[in-house]
Amino acid sequence: MERYSARLRSSNMMKRLIAVLLVATPLAANAAITNVQKMPQNMPGYLPVPHGAAVILNTGSTNTSGYRIVVQKSGSAEYVVGDQRAKATVPDTIVSKFFSDLAAAAPLQDLQSAACMKSVSFGTSVFVYWNHQRSPDLTCPGDARGTALESDAQAIAQALHIFGAIKTPVMRPLMPGEQHKPLPPASSPSPM
Repeated sequence: MERYSARLRSSNMMKRLIAVLLVATPLAANAAITNVQKMPQNMPGYLPVPHGAAVILNTGSTNTSGYRIVVQKSGSAEYVVGDQRAKATVPDTIVSKFFSDLAAAAPLQDLQSAACMKSVSFGTSVFVYWNHQRSPDLTCPGDARGTALESDAQAIAQALHIFGAIKTPVMRPLMPGEQHKPLPPASSPSPM
């Protein structure tokens, strides 16, 4: 009788274990899929970083593509915006100011960020990497050194004409039951 009772308990334990696995496996798989979907869609691709070069990363947002720029002290730059990759040269005055400000701000991880309001959907973050250091988000700098780096990062992006390329159109889906209607014709101004 004891053996039968032990087998029954063992069998019931096995059934419970199988039931738990049947429930837990899909939940774990769903959690893994959910985490993958939360990855930023507009994050730019990686680029090789030569020794001594600096990286400017704009994370993008729901309506703008991010960009990654690798800048060398010589002014040579390579960047990625969306699925486009290009090489260009940044003017010497901008590059020398940028690397001077990087040296003055080092160590970058010690820079302060100020609290500021950013849209959850449309806000972007800007980071600078240099000499094995990474700055905090520079879109809300906490001191003059961070402000100078953020200004330099914008100047480099403008010199490379990246700002015109990062805007992507925002498409608003039709609401349920909403009909697509053409725009009314433009009316001409009435004569006075």
